[in-house]
Amino acid sequence: MELLLCLLVFFLLHVPLACPAPSGIRATLTHVDSNGDFTVSERYRRAMRRSQHRMDALGEMLTVSGIDARATVHDGLGEYMMDLAVGTPALPFSAIMDTGSDLVWAQCQPCVECLPHAALQYDPSNSSTYSASPCTDSYCNALPSTCTTACIYHCDYMDSSWTEGVLSTETFTFGSGDPIPSITFGCGYNNSFNTPFYTSGLVGLGPGSLSLVSQLGFGKFSYCLTSIDDLSSTGTLLLGSFADLKEPASAIRSTPLVADSYYFLDLRGISVGATLLPIPSDTFANNIFIDSGTTFTTLPRAAIELVKQELRSVVDLPPANDIPWFDACFQLKSGEVPQLPDMTFHFSGADMVLPMPNYMVVDTEAGVMCLAMNPSSAPVSIFGNFQQQNMHILYDVAGKTLSFAPAQCDKL
Repeated sequence: MELLLCLLVFFLLHVPLACPAPSGIRATLTHVDSNGDFTVSERYRRAMRRSQHRMDALGEMLTVSGIDARATVHDGLGEYMMDLAVGTPALPFSAIMDTGSDLVWAQCQPCVECLPHAALQYDPSNSSTYSASPCTDSYCNALPSTCTTACIYHCDYMDSSWTEGVLSTETFTFGSGDPIPSITFGCGYNNSFNTPFYTSGLVGLGPGSLSLVSQLGFGKFSYCLTSIDDLSSTGTLLLGSFADLKEPASAIRSTPLVADSYYFLDLRGISVGATLLPIPSDTFANNIFIDSGTTFTTLPRAAIELVKQELRSVVDLPPANDIPWFDACFQLKSGEVPQLPDMTFHFSGADMVLPMPNYMVVDTEAGVMCLAMNPSSAPVSIFGNFQQQNMHILYDVAGKTLSFAPAQCDKL
């Protein structure tokens, strides 16, 4: 997920329309590379590039001075797509699911600069439920604005991706559920992704007012992400009343969400097997956020070095040097993959136990396995979706709590 500075340039004032919503929503999730013909090595390289873009953008965002305090900074793009439909009659499409951004947007026709792999051919003039947002729409007043004949938004992603169009309302349908009217979204006539995605828009699930979760008044949502190595299986996104952990109570752990912007967590330490790494207690300082759109976890250099040091003591394999994008790799012997101990992230009040497939990338084609974590190039860290594979994760936004439990996500 590249971090974006979502500068919504508005020329209208907006009062949100009442949005009758069901008690819950269920949607299917697929990986963004599931439609591409990529080798294992290519998938990991693409994922690492996307993760690096997001971290570089985050670093840039936090070092830029003079940003208007009223501007909203969002995380953008992502790794998993959800299925939905827009308009009346409903046109199905796939959009990036992103917990780090708020705006919901879809490519509209006739587009001037179009996403090359977008399948959606949505022309708002052909939908009986489309409406451009009026001057009274408060979403247009959320940022510096003037009032003309249309509410024009422009979201610039820091990796040079962007979307612009008209802030509007429309009916959306999720899965087999009933259509939901009057959802505010960006009708994008000019759109560009720096990294090619087989998708036609984005659904923001962040804590801001424009996100789908906030608009529908859902106090919680959950998702379960399948393995990046199994692109044929699908995960699940659950919102509202559907978002409950059905796993055994003894397996569920909970930790506080410690900030109102992004979903920040309080990480206290890391263990490899039974060994608690000697990471100073102030290393993380509430500066790690959980993200659906970044593949690989990023941590402060000091923490990564201690993780690497401990791995070298338990992995009886020679190092594999000069592997692009990865910080620590090992050369497999005759393609045999050793079994490594679990790694545990000690969050405040909750331990998340990661089996080896959740922290080591194994590429038998290349004959290597690599640590699926990298040093952070920004003052904050990211807990990526590779570490969240086959983990049912519940965001209780209203209660400011994150809960999780191991799960077989393709069976949820």
